[in-house]
Amino acid sequence: MKRSWIITILVCLLLLGGGGTVLLLPQVVPFDQCSDVYKRYAKMDGVDATFIKDYKINDTVFVDVTLLEATDSVGWATLKKDFDIPNPSPDFQQLIDSGKDMIGVKNIPKSIAVDNTSNEYPNNLLAISYLNHTLTFFHINNDVEKHAVKYHNFDKSTNQ
Repeated sequence: MKRSWIITILVCLLLLGGGGTVLLLPQVVPFDQCSDVYKRYAKMDGVDATFIKDYKINDTVFVDVTLLEATDSVGWATLKKDFDIPNPSPDFQQLIDSGKDMIGVKNIPKSIAVDNTSNEYPNNLLAISYLNHTLTFFHINNDVEKHAVKYHNFDKSTNQ
């Protein structure tokens, strides 16, 4: 009788542990469900690409996000050229040189295409980190998401 209780408790603990592990492990999004930006840069040398489904912006807004991080100077130059990223102003550069990660935000229109292909990106807000050499594409669907993303990036820049 005592032995059957021990086995029952162990089985329950294993089920709870397995269920918890599944919930806590990161979920992998299938390649065909990732953004066109991610697909374009996923295997490019000099750039690490990451796609995040339903990234939490605030308590009510979740958006898909594509993060492109340059791993070398060639990758950063490519990203800057492909997405027409301007060089920072001297004042902005001084803040970056002092270690502040000021986040610039740029609207990316629906019709922007990479390498003159016919692929269209969805509505995007592009957050630019000159300090970390990253571009973060927030794939937005409406004005509420757009406002929340802009506030999120402004808050990130000012609370360092």
